[in-house]
Order: sequence, then structure tokens, then C-alpha cells
Amino acid sequence: MHFRHFLLALLCLCLLAGCQKADEQQRLIMPDLVVAVAPFTQPTQTTELLSGFIPEDQKRISEQTLNELDALFRERLHPDLHRYVFLSEADIQGDMARDSRGRRNALITWAERAKAVGADIIVVPHIITMQERVGGKAGVVSAAAVNEDFYLIDAREPVSLVMRCHFAEEQKPLASDITKIGTFFKRGGGWVTAKELAAEGMDKAVKEFGL
Repeated sequence: MHFRHFLLALLCLCLLAGCQKADEQQRLIMPDLVVAVAPFTQPTQTTELLSGFIPEDQKRISEQTLNELDALFRERLHPDLHRYVFLSEADIQGDMARDSRGRRNALITWAERAKAVGADIIVVPHIITMQERVGGKAGVVSAAAVNEDFYLIDAREPVSLVMRCHFAEEQKPLASDITKIGTFFKRGGGWVTAKELAAEGMDKAVKEFGL
């Protein structure tokens, strides 16, 4: 009997947590909110991270590639749902903000950048690593791989990191994981480029953030 009571209590807690998460997301995706969208950046120092870590073998991503990722992300947003403000490179320059203890703080920095353009919330995309495929659609020597994060930050007081969408993937042969047969055909049955793989992460973030 006690075990049944425990299960019922656990179920109630799960349902309550789910409702609270749904309510929070609903509050953040109200159409009257102004959404700032930061350009893709590649954190190279720990202080620039909102979570996670920087791999020791991280290779720098070109400005051209970052600009191409920005364009791909913009194509996936729905201007009929929100008023978007797209931050430029100039908007994100300058020293990082500091917390009450004088430490550089990425969360406060991005919130201040959102407030500076009159936005309520901000979407921050980080590309940590990106490996282009070596080969073509029909066959590769090495496959494309990406490691990217998307953050949804409420810039209103109190500033908070609401959601993180993490996408880390290296394309594998279908024979190595038959459970991904649906993804295999969705990708056209071939080897995708790194930007195409990164776009899958963008689609995931747009869906999870309600953008």
C-alpha cells in the first residue's frame, strides 16, 4: 500500500513539473514579446560558455561559415509568430558584463545585449565544433560532424536561462545503427554536409523553443 502511495505521489510530481514547464514556455512564446536573435558565435574561452566545455582540439570556424549559419537559422524562424530583432556583430562587441562578485558572466552579458535592442528574450546560438565531410553525397572518407548549442534567455528581471537545446551529431553509416533508418531517408539516403547537419540542430531548437 505504501508503495502505491509512493507511485501516486511521484506521478503527481511529474505531472506538476510538466505543467510548470509548459506554463513557463507558454509565457515565453507569447506573440507580444520581442525576441532578439544573436549571430552564431564560437566560444573559445570558458567564460564565454553558458554551459558545457570547449574541446582541447577545437578548430576555429571561419567568419564566412558563421554568416552562412546565421542565414540558415533566419530562414527557419517564423516572423508571423514573433517580432524578431537580429543582432549584428557590432551589437555583440565590447567587454563582457560582470556579476556582483566582479566575475565575467555570459548570461548577464547576453541579457544586456537583448535589453539594448528592446528585446524581452534572446536566442543565443553557439557552434562549438564543426567538421566538414570529406567526400561526396554518395560516399565519404570522413563524415560531417557538428556540436552546437542554442540558449533561450529571459532578459527580463530576474534574468534567467530558460532552456538549452544541445545538438551534437556525427553522421554514421546506416549499417552501424539501424534505428536511425528514418533519419537516413530524411537526409536523402546520402552523406550530408556539415551545414546541413547544423541545420537539423536549428530545426530542433526552433521546435523546442516555440519559435
